[in-house]
Amino acid sequence: MKSNVKMAQAMGTTTKVMQGMNAAMNPQQVAKTMQEFERQNARMEMSEEMINDTLDEILEDSGDEEEQDQIVQQVLDEIGIEVSGKVRTTVGGGDRCAACAVFQMATAPTAHRGALGEASKAKPAAATDDDIEKLLAQLKS
Repeated sequence: MKSNVKMAQAMGTTTKVMQGMNAAMNPQQVAKTMQEFERQNARMEMSEEMINDTLDEILEDSGDEEEQDQIVQQVLDEIGIEVSGKVRTTVGGGDRCAACAVFQMATAPTAHRGALGEASKAKPAAATDDDIEKLLAQLKS
């Protein structure tokens, strides 16, 4: 019996709170706002989907990355530098960049052959200005 009394009191309190909320807020206006939100949200989702589809089509069909990779590989093949597996982000644990590693490979005596001979396994000496100028002259010719 006590539980029924407690339940009735709780329902009475809930009813008073709901009446207060209805007085503070216009339920019809809230429903109208929610409907407008849903409509605008659906419109935004459709626009977003169309934009994403368009961008996907543009980026998939471009083929620019493959073309760029082919051109870079062709240039590297022409000057005799084999990059795959040789370029690391750091050289010798130092803070030198990958471009420095490519330069070091390009100035090494056997880099133009593309094969790892005994001379290329040894640590190459630091390139001098004359070595760099000779390499640049070879690349220009």
